[in-house]
Amino acid sequence: MSFNIALGGLRAAHKRLEVAGNNIANVGTVGFKSSRAEFSALYSSARLGSGRDAVGDGVRLANVSQNFNAGDVFSSQGHPLDMRIQGNGFFVVSDRGSVGYTRAGAFVKDANDFIVDSHGRRLQGYGANSQGDIVAGVRTDLKIDTSNLAPKATSEIGQVINLGSATPSLATLPLFNPADPSTYTKVITRTIQDAGVAAVPAVTGAGGAVVTPARPAVPPADHELKQYFVKTADDQWNVYVTVDGLSPTDPASHTPLQWSMVKRPDGTLVYTGGSQHIKKLSDTEFSLTRWVPAQQQGGVWKPGPAASGGPVSLPLSDGGVNGVDERDPVMDRPVPLFRPADAESYSTVFSSKIFDSQGNEHELKQYFVKDGVNSWQMHLLINDRNPMDAQRTEPYTASFLFNADGTVSSMAGGSGLELDNQTLTLKGWVPSRLVDAGKSTARWITNGAVANPEGIRIDMSRLSQHNAETARSSLQVDGHSPGLLSGMSIDASGTIRASFSNGLYRNIGQVMLAQFANEQGLQPQSDSRWTETIESGAAVYGTPGAGSLGSIIEQSLEGSNVKLTEELIELIQAQTAYQANSKVISTEGTLMQTIIQAT
Repeated sequence: MSFNIALGGLRAAHKRLEVAGNNIANVGTVGFKSSRAEFSALYSSARLGSGRDAVGDGVRLANVSQNFNAGDVFSSQGHPLDMRIQGNGFFVVSDRGSVGYTRAGAFVKDANDFIVDSHGRRLQGYGANSQGDIVAGVRTDLKIDTSNLAPKATSEIGQVINLGSATPSLATLPLFNPADPSTYTKVITRTIQDAGVAAVPAVTGAGGAVVTPARPAVPPADHELKQYFVKTADDQWNVYVTVDGLSPTDPASHTPLQWSMVKRPDGTLVYTGGSQHIKKLSDTEFSLTRWVPAQQQGGVWKPGPAASGGPVSLPLSDGGVNGVDERDPVMDRPVPLFRPADAESYSTVFSSKIFDSQGNEHELKQYFVKDGVNSWQMHLLINDRNPMDAQRTEPYTASFLFNADGTVSSMAGGSGLELDNQTLTLKGWVPSRLVDAGKSTARWITNGAVANPEGIRIDMSRLSQHNAETARSSLQVDGHSPGLLSGMSIDASGTIRASFSNGLYRNIGQVMLAQFANEQGLQPQSDSRWTETIESGAAVYGTPGAGSLGSIIEQSLEGSNVKLTEELIELIQAQTAYQANSKVISTEGTLMQTIIQAT
């Protein structure tokens, strides 16, 4: 029996050498998991048991267990499809329908654009539809779609806009002009007289000589006084005064005297401006003092010789004309004529890139013009041209009114801008391009593309007017130019994303992982992979990062988990065991030889 026990020991030592040698051989194999030989003692069994003095029958191999701890990590720059599982799980690969599992994440793209390992087995995962949405739950061979990204015409513009409430209105009163009745509300005309010039007797000197000749008296002359009233608000007026169409205090100037008035709720008037020549006598009358009568000499107005004759009454009403009638309309405040090249004709502008059906890029601009306290207009141009006819520059226009709290009170579309539930839809855009730029023959022509047939929806539901900076945020514009595949990336969830030359991205699939109830039950196969068995339990599939599954690290690989120093020690121990068992056999042989010689 000693021979059999020693032979069993030799076989066990040899198995330890085999396992350690295999581990050492695969110290550089990606995704390799080391193994360990496990042994159990043998004892003879009898009907009544072995007894307390049983010696034993040697050893046998009980199991070769696998070490599924993570291996060393090393990066693999320049290999975009290299992946490493950080945590639990296995990659799933398929070889003509035969499914295997591996931790080796060195994958490449084959000639048919499938993602495969070095042996051509296809990586399994979840595909993506044409919109880039992952189709979860349906296992498939992952394939890289290398086709170009087709252009898409813009159909939606989303944005958050605040129009600063402190922005000054571009609507201003027209410049006062006595010759233009549209620049004032009412005028009161009266005739006033100067004091005339008294007669001057002759002055004689010694001997009766006339030193200064006598001058006859000049009777008082008539002058035309006009009071112009401009109603600037419900209870505010500007007043302008001229005499003979000139400044009452400086005949060489055509600038009238001016002051402003505010009527309080109790009917009293408060005035500001004017000069020392304007005095308030009551809530219905002012006066003009020290005015200078003028006369025209040689076509030039100059101060005349006559005195003013004292203060002149300036009543606010005269006969049937009431200059401060509350029923009069407030003077219109027109805004400047809008011209995109004139920054003074708009308050602010926001620009967006949009695309036609061929992927040509255009610039849509929204010019905002504040035309009242809580009132704005928006002028829309594409390439600074009319959207429907690029030969013209007239914009599409919409208008907005705001409540006191800055929210939109109402909005109105216009020609080419249809309003529907706080969304303006741009209709009728004809994409165009400029030809012969810089020449006298320069002109705009259609470029052969079309706009989105449903128009471009411009979301204005997040428009406000608050006391903050005029700004736009959260701009979202769909549509894009065509794109060529330029790269790939893989995120922690295993989603494979393709990048294109136009700066866009699209999901093309998601890596799936598998886990097992008993990893030790997996059957090792060549090429660093395993197959499931009854002992391992059925594979449970999922996405990286879900549940207890690990995440994916791109451009990184998991190396072998073999610890070389431990394996070298294992070799020495196995060698020692082998030598010791050999010694048992040789000793047993010596004993047998002695017995034979003694007989």
